[in-house]
Amino acid sequence: MDYKTILVHVDDTPEMPDRVAFAARLANDKGAHLVGMTQTGISRFIRETTLPGVELGDLAPLFANLRDAAGQRAAHFDTLAQQAGVASFSHRVDDEGPGLALALRALYADLVVVGGTAHDAPGVSGIAGIPEYVALNSPSPVLVLPRQRACPQAPQRVMVAWNASPEAARAARLALPLLVRAKQVELAVFDEESSSVRTPEDAADMAQFLARHGVAVEICRHHPRGAVGNALLVRAEDLKIDLLVMGCYGHSRYREILLGGVSRTVLRRLSMPVLLAH
Repeated sequence: MDYKTILVHVDDTPEMPDRVAFAARLANDKGAHLVGMTQTGISRFIRETTLPGVELGDLAPLFANLRDAAGQRAAHFDTLAQQAGVASFSHRVDDEGPGLALALRALYADLVVVGGTAHDAPGVSGIAGIPEYVALNSPSPVLVLPRQRACPQAPQRVMVAWNASPEAARAARLALPLLVRAKQVELAVFDEESSSVRTPEDAADMAQFLARHGVAVEICRHHPRGAVGNALLVRAEDLKIDLLVMGCYGHSRYREILLGGVSRTVLRRLSMPVLLAH
């Protein structure tokens, strides 16, 4: 398996050109088709803000401006992809909000590349930020890039957060195109109540599975004194890893929304690229 269709979020943030450049390098490396996805947000605007008695025709100038801005972003993506030497690329403009538009287009992609959500950014549909929403609502893994940090497209030091859950197993499988090229991969087990890892064999079986794909894995068990999310980030930062691979929302989705959880802790303190899968 390899990534042959890569979807990248094209928005109006200052980080967008670097995000596209990262996705372009990855597409060149994998011989993949690169899709730039941008949105007008018109459909969400109509659903959430239109007042009774307001004629949609009155909003035509606003909608025209939104479509024009999205078209300019799409054209900018085309220019960036051309400059990066991407052999095969295209763009999509959708009237939905970014979370839903990316999740729908991700049905036809092997990997989605997005930027990290700002701490004060509003949630998507009141539930989560864009990375979490896409991971929860699409079959594709989501590679979340931190703000203001250069990210190698071929990470050399990788940590796989392992708790013997279906989500963690899916994340590891979907990260294989990146794992097989890494020089150092730690299968990190954090012993705590919610982990499904009960015996040493649980981690050893996963290490053997990855090894059969050509991934050199070292198992490391940790006994955090506090929250697992914080302990995971401290370990990742100590190792200066290039990529963290983890399952998204291993517990009840609503429990994590209310109480936090490892996924949300990592994404809110994002300091390295994270590959998520649900």
